Amino acid sequence: MKIEFRPATADDLELLLAWRSHPEVYHHFSEQDEPLVWENHLEWWQSRENRRDWIIVINTAEQWRDVGSVSVADLETETPEVGVYVGEITSWGNGIATDALNFITDWLREQNYAEARAKIAKDNEASQNLFEKVGFERISSTEESEGEYLIDL
Repeated sequence: MKIEFRPATADDLELLLAWRSHPEVYHHFSEQDEPLVWENHLEWWQSRENRRDWIIVINTAEQWRDVGSVSVADLETETPEVGVYVGEITSWGNGIATDALNFITDWLREQNYAEARAKIAKDNEASQNLFEKVGFERISSTEESEGEYLIDL
Protein backbone atom coordinates (compact mmCIF):
# COMPACT_ATOMS: atom_id res chain seq x y z
CA MET A 1 0.00 0.00 0.00
CA LYS A 2 1.29 3.44 -0.95
CA ILE A 3 0.26 6.53 0.97
CA GLU A 4 0.38 10.21 0.08
CA PHE A 5 -0.93 13.44 1.53
CA ARG A 6 -2.48 16.26 -0.44
CA PRO A 7 -3.77 19.62 0.80
CA ALA A 8 -7.46 19.60 1.59
CA THR A 9 -9.55 21.93 -0.56
CA ALA A 10 -13.16 23.10 -0.66
CA ASP A 11 -13.78 20.24 -3.08
CA ASP A 12 -13.22 17.85 -0.15
CA LEU A 13 -15.91 19.35 2.08
CA GLU A 14 -18.61 16.80 1.27
CA LEU A 15 -16.26 13.89 1.91
CA LEU A 16 -14.99 15.43 5.17
CA LEU A 17 -18.59 15.98 6.25
CA ALA A 18 -19.47 12.34 5.48
CA TRP A 19 -16.47 11.00 7.42
CA ARG A 20 -16.99 13.30 10.38
CA SER A 21 -20.69 12.47 10.51
CA HIS A 22 -20.12 8.74 10.97
CA PRO A 23 -20.81 7.85 14.63
CA GLU A 24 -17.79 5.55 14.91
CA VAL A 25 -15.58 8.47 13.82
CA TYR A 26 -17.08 11.44 15.67
CA HIS A 27 -17.61 9.43 18.87
CA HIS A 28 -14.00 10.24 19.76
CA PHE A 29 -14.03 13.94 18.83
CA SER A 30 -14.01 16.25 21.83
CA GLU A 31 -16.07 18.98 20.17
CA GLN A 32 -18.64 16.87 18.33
CA ASP A 33 -21.32 14.53 19.63
CA GLU A 34 -23.64 14.28 16.64
CA PRO A 35 -23.48 14.34 12.82
CA LEU A 36 -22.37 17.64 11.36
CA VAL A 37 -24.75 20.11 9.77
CA TRP A 38 -23.61 21.32 6.34
CA GLU A 39 -23.95 25.03 7.16
CA ASN A 40 -21.83 24.68 10.33
CA HIS A 41 -19.25 22.61 8.48
CA LEU A 42 -19.00 25.22 5.72
CA GLU A 43 -18.73 28.03 8.26
CA TRP A 44 -15.89 26.17 10.03
CA TRP A 45 -14.06 25.70 6.72
CA GLN A 46 -14.37 29.37 5.77
CA SER A 47 -13.22 30.59 9.19
CA ARG A 48 -10.11 28.38 9.46
CA GLU A 49 -7.00 30.29 10.46
CA ASN A 50 -3.51 29.25 11.51
CA ARG A 51 -4.01 25.64 10.48
CA ARG A 52 -3.25 23.22 7.66
CA ASP A 53 -5.32 20.23 6.60
CA TRP A 54 -4.34 17.33 4.34
CA ILE A 55 -6.29 14.44 2.86
CA ILE A 56 -4.77 10.99 3.35
CA VAL A 57 -4.68 9.17 0.02
CA ILE A 58 -3.79 5.49 -0.34
CA ASN A 59 -3.10 3.28 -3.32
CA THR A 60 -4.34 -0.29 -3.18
CA ALA A 61 -4.89 -2.53 -6.17
CA GLU A 62 -3.42 0.20 -8.39
CA GLN A 63 -6.19 2.63 -7.46
CA TRP A 64 -5.82 5.83 -5.41
CA ARG A 65 -8.55 6.77 -2.95
CA ASP A 66 -9.09 9.28 -0.15
CA VAL A 67 -9.40 7.65 3.28
CA GLY A 68 -8.90 10.27 5.98
CA SER A 69 -7.54 13.57 7.18
CA VAL A 70 -4.56 14.85 9.12
CA SER A 71 -4.34 18.41 10.39
CA VAL A 72 -2.39 20.83 12.48
CA ALA A 73 -4.00 23.82 14.20
CA ASP A 74 -2.78 26.72 16.32
CA LEU A 75 0.20 27.30 14.04
CA GLU A 76 0.62 30.77 15.56
CA THR A 77 1.61 29.16 18.87
CA GLU A 78 4.82 27.45 19.91
CA THR A 79 2.97 24.16 20.38
CA PRO A 80 0.52 23.44 17.55
CA GLU A 81 -2.21 20.85 17.97
CA VAL A 82 -2.25 17.84 15.65
CA GLY A 83 -5.14 15.59 14.76
CA VAL A 84 -5.68 12.59 12.55
CA TYR A 85 -8.56 10.33 11.65
CA VAL A 86 -9.19 7.64 9.10
CA GLY A 87 -12.73 8.27 7.90
CA GLU A 88 -12.95 5.12 5.82
CA ILE A 89 -13.52 2.74 8.71
CA THR A 90 -12.80 -0.35 6.61
CA SER A 91 -9.20 0.93 6.45
CA TRP A 92 -8.71 1.06 10.22
CA GLY A 93 -5.85 -0.99 11.60
CA ASN A 94 -3.67 -0.81 8.49
CA GLY A 95 -1.06 1.68 9.76
CA ILE A 96 -2.53 4.62 7.84
CA ALA A 97 -2.94 6.82 10.92
CA THR A 98 0.63 6.01 11.99
CA ASP A 99 1.96 7.13 8.61
CA ALA A 100 -0.20 10.27 8.78
CA LEU A 101 1.01 11.16 12.26
CA ASN A 102 4.63 10.65 11.21
CA PHE A 103 3.95 12.87 8.18
CA ILE A 104 2.60 15.71 10.31
CA THR A 105 5.36 15.53 12.94
CA ASP A 106 7.98 15.55 10.14
CA TRP A 107 6.25 18.57 8.57
CA LEU A 108 6.29 20.40 11.91
CA ARG A 109 10.02 19.66 12.31
CA GLU A 110 10.63 21.12 8.86
CA GLN A 111 8.75 24.25 9.98
CA ASN A 112 11.09 24.47 13.02
CA TYR A 113 8.54 23.73 15.73
CA ALA A 114 10.05 22.23 18.88
CA GLU A 115 6.95 20.40 20.11
CA ALA A 116 3.34 19.54 19.29
CA ARG A 117 0.31 18.53 21.31
CA ALA A 118 -2.84 16.48 20.87
CA LYS A 119 -6.08 15.97 22.76
CA ILE A 120 -7.31 12.40 22.88
CA ALA A 121 -10.53 11.04 24.33
CA LYS A 122 -9.93 8.85 27.38
CA ASP A 123 -11.98 6.02 25.84
CA ASN A 124 -10.02 6.11 22.58
CA GLU A 125 -7.35 3.52 23.36
CA ALA A 126 -6.43 3.08 19.70
CA SER A 127 -5.48 6.76 19.36
CA GLN A 128 -3.71 6.79 22.73
CA ASN A 129 -1.60 3.83 21.61
CA LEU A 130 -0.99 5.41 18.20
CA PHE A 131 0.24 8.72 19.59
CA GLU A 132 2.39 7.02 22.23
CA LYS A 133 3.91 4.74 19.57
CA VAL A 134 4.96 7.81 17.57
CA GLY A 135 6.52 9.43 20.66
CA PHE A 136 3.80 11.51 22.30
CA GLU A 137 3.57 11.39 26.10
CA ARG A 138 0.44 11.95 28.14
CA ILE A 139 0.98 15.09 30.19
CA SER A 140 -2.43 15.82 31.71
CA SER A 141 -6.14 15.31 31.74
CA THR A 142 -7.78 18.46 30.42
CA GLU A 143 -11.33 17.29 31.10
CA GLU A 144 -13.01 14.18 32.41
CA SER A 145 -13.27 12.88 28.87
CA GLU A 146 -9.83 13.60 27.38
CA GLY A 147 -6.12 13.70 27.97
CA GLU A 148 -3.46 15.99 26.55
CA TYR A 149 -0.39 14.56 24.86
CA LEU A 150 2.91 16.23 23.97
CA ILE A 151 5.85 15.34 21.73
CA ASP A 152 9.28 16.95 21.53
CA LEU A 153 10.15 17.34 17.89
